[in-house]
Amino acid sequence: MAETPKTNTAFSILWSVFSRWGSKLIGMIATIILARLLTPTDFGVIAMATLVIALTDALTQAGLNLYILRLKKDCPDTYNTVWTLSIVQGFLIAIPLVFFAGQIADFFQTPALQKVIYFLAISRLIFGFNNVGMWIAQKQLNFKIDFLHTVYTRSAYLILTVTFAIYLNSYWAIVIGTLASTFIGVIVSYFLHNYRPRLSLINSQQVLRYAKVSVPLSVGRYINNQADALVVGRIASTEFLGLYHIAVNLAGMFTKELLIPVIRGLVPNLAVLRDEKNFTDVIQLTFSSAVYVFLPVGIGLALVSYEFVGVFLGSQWFGAAPMLFWFSLYGMVSGLLMFFSEQFLVMMEKESLSNKLMWFRNAVSLIAILLTVILGDVADLPRSMFIAVMCCLPVVLLVVSRVINLSITAIVLAWLRPLGSAVLMCLSIYFLPQFSSSLFVMLIAKVSVGALVYLMSLLVLGKLFGFKQNSVESLVYKKLVSDKIT
Repeated sequence: MAETPKTNTAFSILWSVFSRWGSKLIGMIATIILARLLTPTDFGVIAMATLVIALTDALTQAGLNLYILRLKKDCPDTYNTVWTLSIVQGFLIAIPLVFFAGQIADFFQTPALQKVIYFLAISRLIFGFNNVGMWIAQKQLNFKIDFLHTVYTRSAYLILTVTFAIYLNSYWAIVIGTLASTFIGVIVSYFLHNYRPRLSLINSQQVLRYAKVSVPLSVGRYINNQADALVVGRIASTEFLGLYHIAVNLAGMFTKELLIPVIRGLVPNLAVLRDEKNFTDVIQLTFSSAVYVFLPVGIGLALVSYEFVGVFLGSQWFGAAPMLFWFSLYGMVSGLLMFFSEQFLVMMEKESLSNKLMWFRNAVSLIAILLTVILGDVADLPRSMFIAVMCCLPVVLLVVSRVINLSITAIVLAWLRPLGSAVLMCLSIYFLPQFSSSLFVMLIAKVSVGALVYLMSLLVLGKLFGFKQNSVESLVYKKLVSDKIT
């Protein structure tokens, strides 16, 4: 895709990737350290509180950041309105949480949860005061500011949480670290961007009109992402929920969370290019690129889940390894569906269609959860979630293909080579002999062999069958090989 004065795709994606991946890298480091200091039960308590706060957040989520990204011109009145509504949202979340904290603790049969909710409710209230300038910077494709804000905030979380974990040796370290880092993040947001918002509701009607569509989508996204964990929190032990929570988050860091920054960088640029003649080609290339990258990552993490848990988390977390296997595959597919059926369709102003697809996916997931709990065991939920998301994939692809006037066959054909290469990668890792008793050595060996086989398979397939013009392989081959030869 050629750069134009209106777009700066490469730099916006790069800074967005730095921001999100930097955040997740720091988060992963914190998780690894805390896993050595705290127990699965500690993580289970925090997971319960997080589930409840995410639910109230979803019920009031107005999609304010996406509304700003859709604005074609700067509008201070709208910026001020969005900032004001963000503060209002914080109160709408915090007040019910404090009021019903006791009942929530009784629901999860965990008395300690009540005080945790009090503190995290305050944290969410503070978060609403973040400078709206952070979203304005994203609209202007200035993701460097977002990167700096992420680094400062997450670094504060890492330092504070680990420090308190060493001294307190309990889940309160995570609570205190979250509250303090949120406050620091708000302060930093005003140092990084010079926009100074004011309380205003001048354009609230337009924003709330958009929110009417965004809230159902947000609630649907919550059910899609958290319904299984909510069931686990209610019927399983706190320790099991802690294992479940870690498996979900680790899998997400290497699958969906890797895709999100790319989406954040692409969406503003794709919105500008919607009226271009080659827009369909750009979209197809974008979809294919996501598959080429995240297919091997998701499958690869699944195949090394046991070694990964043993090396980075320790023996007390081996119970999370089977769940990490399935959640890696689930996160890989659901991340792609998130892009196809949510961000992309919203960018195309197809919010209603996006909502319908979201609730369709929710229905399939809820059926899978219900059948698993009734007929099977709660430990089988990760596998059931993967099966559910695979059932949704063809339906989502069919709907999206009609939106961009591109046949589903053309979309799928563009994925055959990465699929074939991923199969060969799986076979190479599966049949790799256990030549060492060291989990670290086997982890390095499997990752190295899998990556080499995948890349070589793509290259060989390209050489045998040629590189289709404007395909992912042709662009990469041109950059890495042809240009150097020339």
